[in-house]
Amino acid sequence: MSSIQNINLLEPCLGTDKIMKLDKAATRHQEQSNTNFNIRLVGDKIIEVETAQGETSSGKYATEATLIKRTEDLFRKHLPGYQIIVSPETFQPSPASLVNTAWIEKMMQQKGIRIKQIAFDTGIDRESVSEWVTGKRSMSQIVKALFYYYLSK
Repeated sequence: MSSIQNINLLEPCLGTDKIMKLDKAATRHQEQSNTNFNIRLVGDKIIEVETAQGETSSGKYATEATLIKRTEDLFRKHLPGYQIIVSPETFQPSPASLVNTAWIEKMMQQKGIRIKQIAFDTGIDRESVSEWVTGKRSMSQIVKALFYYYLSK
């Protein structure tokens, strides 16, 4: 299976060897930065590519300009003379991914909110709220979202 969606659209432009080389180079981008490519259109000396970066373990993400440059460099190397039109899609982490015990403590302090108030307003028992706030109990993504939206208002 190819790491480039719709790579078969390039068959009239490239031979099998060049397609395999392009795919291998795209696979490196996928493995190193979770960047995926989708060929949307192949026209007369024009190729439209959608480039999207998913979540990475390092937490480092490319800008739109970087995604455009990487895509143009990748495809121009194998398709010189073609205009490469890139639609970049950068990774947008969930706001709840910011939430940890330090963030909760800081926001509670800034807003003058106590554990008792969070428990009352949310209907969650005080002991559970306390365990999440102090880090004695791990937080699921849903719990992090609850704290994010409650403390960001």
